[in-house]
Amino acid sequence: MTCRFTLSLIEPYIDGELDAGQMAEVRRHLEECEECAAAHRRLRDLSDNLRTMAPRYAAPEELRARVIRMVRPQSVRRPVESKASVMPRRRIVTEWAIAATVLLAVSVGTNFVVRNSETSNAVTQEIVSSHMRSLIGEHLLDVPSTDQHNVKPWFNGKLDYAPDVKDFAAAGFALIGGRVDYLDRRRVAALVYKRHQHVINLFVWPSGSKLTPPDSVSGFNLVAWNSAGMEYCAVSDLNLQELGQFAALYRQ
Repeated sequence: MTCRFTLSLIEPYIDGELDAGQMAEVRRHLEECEECAAAHRRLRDLSDNLRTMAPRYAAPEELRARVIRMVRPQSVRRPVESKASVMPRRRIVTEWAIAATVLLAVSVGTNFVVRNSETSNAVTQEIVSSHMRSLIGEHLLDVPSTDQHNVKPWFNGKLDYAPDVKDFAAAGFALIGGRVDYLDRRRVAALVYKRHQHVINLFVWPSGSKLTPPDSVSGFNLVAWNSAGMEYCAVSDLNLQELGQFAALYRQ
């Protein structure tokens, strides 16, 4: 088993998604190859950290209390002096139903936020993992070129969209090529830039939701933005200030 093939299987190996034969082959290669073993340790630690640091959300207690206060006066204060003053049962049931609907809406909204957060965390992990693989493996570039007019048409027929390829060599962020990568179970464009000795991977793909990664994961900095239905995420070991400068240039 080659190093390149092993690196492509490390993530499903960590997640236990390989069959017994593949698990044994990857394990044997990791025991024999220190470089791949180091990559395995980094990805495993990244996975553990993201799982541990993933945020958890609960409906605010103040909101729950406010909803209960909204219906409690009508449901518990039932004067008996006059039949006319007694709240009809139907009205009580209706107001409790309204309260239950509000709480359900809050619960659904909270679950939606949690699912979006979990999806964002998973995609962030994939981005950092792909960046790491590109640095330690042999798949940094499918199309090595400093000419944006060569890189952009290379993606034709390989993706169902056309990434906007730009070069900022004059500003110190030189385009060196691109490749097809995989994020969130789809093929995406990875545009590759260099700043001195630092590699920047810019992942570009269509998305209806905004990615919200942390500023840094496992020593790599990330800057993400969404524009015109496209999601962009730049990742590098370059310092966050300069990575932000690169993002600002691209967004102009």
